[in-house]
Amino acid sequence: MNNTLLQRLDSAADTTGSSVYASNRHVEEVFLASEAVTAGDFLCLDLSKTDDSDKSLFVKKGTDIGTAAATGLLIGVCIATAASGENVRVLVRGIINANCATGVLAGDRLVGSSTAGRLEAKANIVSDGTDVLDIPFVSIVAYAVGAESGNVASVYVIPQF
Repeated sequence: MNNTLLQRLDSAADTTGSSVYASNRHVEEVFLASEAVTAGDFLCLDLSKTDDSDKSLFVKKGTDIGTAAATGLLIGVCIATAASGENVRVLVRGIINANCATGVLAGDRLVGSSTAGRLEAKANIVSDGTDVLDIPFVSIVAYAVGAESGNVASVYVIPQF
């Protein structure tokens, strides 16, 4: 895990080339890939593993919790492409380009989708005038800080892990 203590107060324009993450305050973790994953994919813990310790060690492409419980515990974005069985760096807090559904706009709250590894905008909840709404719990896992282009958007990953 990266150190979360503030190390520098350089703006991107003042960075001396020592790091592309100057003052980014991102947090990343290293896991093992259960399957091949691509940079930008949103990943989840692999809850299909038999041993509990492996459930928090292995990751795979995540989906909407309603699609499959074993892929719904989304934790972060794949930083660098990795093959099955390889170490995979995962951004669990901070800003990164991520795989997003067509039409995601800056300001959208993002959730898992039915497409593995891809996020989509969560529709606003609108009351129908009654006290009871049938709305399943969906965890907002990221916030779009830029509009989607070619299924990629800049997002802020909200810590889940």
